[in-house]
Amino acid sequence: MKSTQIVFLAAALGIASTGPALAGALGGPPSPPAQTTAAMNGMQQSEVNSTSYFVLPTIGAIIQQSLRGMGGPGMLADGGDGPSATHRGMAASADGGWPMQVWLDGNGGYSKNSLAVGGYSLTSYGTQAGIQAQITPTFLVGLGTSWLGTSGPLNGGFTSHANSFGLTPYIGWQFDEHWNISAIAGYNLGRTSLRNSAPVYGADYDNDQWNFQGAFNGSYMIDSVRLSPTVSLLHVAVNNRSFVDSNGARVAGTSTALDRGSAGGALSLPMTGWEPYVRAAAEYDFSVPTGSAANGNAGGTVGVGTTIAITQAVWISFDAGYNSIGRTGLSLWSADARANLRF
Repeated sequence: MKSTQIVFLAAALGIASTGPALAGALGGPPSPPAQTTAAMNGMQQSEVNSTSYFVLPTIGAIIQQSLRGMGGPGMLADGGDGPSATHRGMAASADGGWPMQVWLDGNGGYSKNSLAVGGYSLTSYGTQAGIQAQITPTFLVGLGTSWLGTSGPLNGGFTSHANSFGLTPYIGWQFDEHWNISAIAGYNLGRTSLRNSAPVYGADYDNDQWNFQGAFNGSYMIDSVRLSPTVSLLHVAVNNRSFVDSNGARVAGTSTALDRGSAGGALSLPMTGWEPYVRAAAEYDFSVPTGSAANGNAGGTVGVGTTIAITQAVWISFDAGYNSIGRTGLSLWSADARANLRF
């Protein structure tokens, strides 16, 4: 009897030590394929890029427009006769005319990563809305809300679809005639679906994201041209929560982060009723999202846009850019349209 127990114990230990393939053949849940992990990494990278190039730049632009009185370039500061002598056009809010502002934004873009493992081709789209108060002529606080969707194919035969919703408080302070600082903090909560038809595979998991950005911004008039330099530091942290996939296997949660420094600026031409601009920035990533190291940790962005005044209280803005100069195997495009109302 004792020898029989030893034989059964040895057989059990042998099964326990076999790989996932044998365990699956005997009825146990197989481990998720490596391609699933790579696909999740690709989605994380795309979510970080969308935050970096859609959500936070929109709010940064809102802050800068408010502090320099973009209710129409030159209109609030000098009655619309031409560019203001300084960049500060907050005369209306200073006398209590328009201390509040609401804004609505629509944005989208395209991200393609040609890496053999973890590559993707994804479309992003979303909306933002916010309200802010100009507490003093030189200090404002605001709150933005956002929805962001991402969908498209990933390498390994996967398709994905993700939705996230966020809240983003922000502040801006004009401490000098030509310089201001701003701070943005946000939290996003989302859900991502991965599907694969060969082999049949499905996974749905929740994720959350924290965003922090601080910026130091300037504005100078040189003859009829406005020079707007900026330096910023960004931290984005993404957490994928654990889940059970369609094979019954539990996948552990993962976390990744981006830490980025950026320096650049814009050249614009303030004219009565509108202000076109070109922009460019250089970026260096002190840490990169999981799976994206092959894209490099340095790059640049370029873009064009304009702000158009409808009235002294209403104005609209448009922006488009290419955001992956120098990034190996990566192509990132963004577009943005925004409406502002002061009251």
